[in-house]
Amino acid sequence: MPASEKDYIVLYRTLVEKKLMLGNGDGKVKQRDLEYLADHIEQKSKVRLSISTLKRVWKDDFAQEPHPTTLDALASALDFADWPSFKKANAATLVDALPSEPLAAKQKMSMRFYVALGLAIVAAGVIAILGFGLGKKKLKLPAVIPFRADKTVTQGVPNTVIFNYDVSNIEADSFFIQKSWNPRDKTPIDPTKNHFTAIYYTPGFHHARLMVGDSVVATERVHIKSDGWFAALRYDPLDTHPVYLDRRRLKHDGLLQTTEGDLKAAGIDVQKNFIYRYYNSRDFENVTSNNFVLETRLRSDSLLSQACPNAEIMIVCEEGICFIPITIKGCVSNLGVGMGEVYKGGNDHDLSAMGTNLLKEWQTLRIENHNRNATIFLNDVAVEHIKYKQDYGKIVGLTFTFNTPAAVDFVRLKNETGTIVYADEFDQ
Repeated sequence: MPASEKDYIVLYRTLVEKKLMLGNGDGKVKQRDLEYLADHIEQKSKVRLSISTLKRVWKDDFAQEPHPTTLDALASALDFADWPSFKKANAATLVDALPSEPLAAKQKMSMRFYVALGLAIVAAGVIAILGFGLGKKKLKLPAVIPFRADKTVTQGVPNTVIFNYDVSNIEADSFFIQKSWNPRDKTPIDPTKNHFTAIYYTPGFHHARLMVGDSVVATERVHIKSDGWFAALRYDPLDTHPVYLDRRRLKHDGLLQTTEGDLKAAGIDVQKNFIYRYYNSRDFENVTSNNFVLETRLRSDSLLSQACPNAEIMIVCEEGICFIPITIKGCVSNLGVGMGEVYKGGNDHDLSAMGTNLLKEWQTLRIENHNRNATIFLNDVAVEHIKYKQDYGKIVGLTFTFNTPAAVDFVRLKNETGTIVYADEFDQ
């Protein structure tokens, strides 16, 4: 029986999960896994797939087969030129895995077939019994598994973190430490040793994981603080070693600003695509993700090499992130807004109200969130409303992302009582 398109999609998911280390090997992936995959696909194919599209692919939740353009973009993550190339390369794998013909359709079977079928059933039974015994073997864990993360500097980057662990009492084939949500940060460790070190190159808040096989057995929070505003640039979103921008040049003329001249002075090729971020990673006096008001004003400057200027404010919380982007009106299809567990992509949601004259005109962006009911205002006009369910803990970071020279005029963060707990007007 020939393989169906769905068979190839299922195979694709298995292969890409293995290659990019998405999820925990159980076919379930988290939103951040999909965000990472979307970045990887965009870098490979120059096509940006929305998180909602990727979710449908992983859940088989589509009324019809994905569009050929979507399939071609997916294939790029496995280094294939297009989807037909992926199918051709893996046709033999699926042919071997699928029955050549439904048994009910076979009217005549030779003795050889019956013997082969009998042996296959017996073999399958033996494998199932052995597999049950091995696969169901319960992982025995001690009551306490030591796992601690110690920063070498209190704040600032680069920052080496020394992980202390003890898995000497655990019997297993593999052990790992994953230093962040990103599956690329999963590294094998030696179970006979007690220390593993990792360098964090940008500020942020992470849940480091100690893993035995595919099981997370201990976690440790790692808050890499920035000591004020810090800027880092990447040509590729997947680059692990960013370019640091000169902190002494970030604040001038009452703005948090990076000009084209600043980028060139740092050796940046402004003809290439890039993104840079202003990080402020710190404790924000117990402001929670459930109730806050964040207001800022920003603008983007033109670069002839960048057709779609984009600006985004990210609110980093203990258990996740919120992100609110704006762009020019002609590029709103590229947008994706996320609050809590809710994500809306511009290719299957109407986010046209989040398009504005971002170039050289100041745009005031305000997020009012009351009991996980968030309203996004652009220039005092409500442009999006999102209600979400989960509690994501305290706010522990603010991040601005741009793909052109840009400036921020002010940032103000209020708690649930309306009290300003953090403000920066960027005066010298």
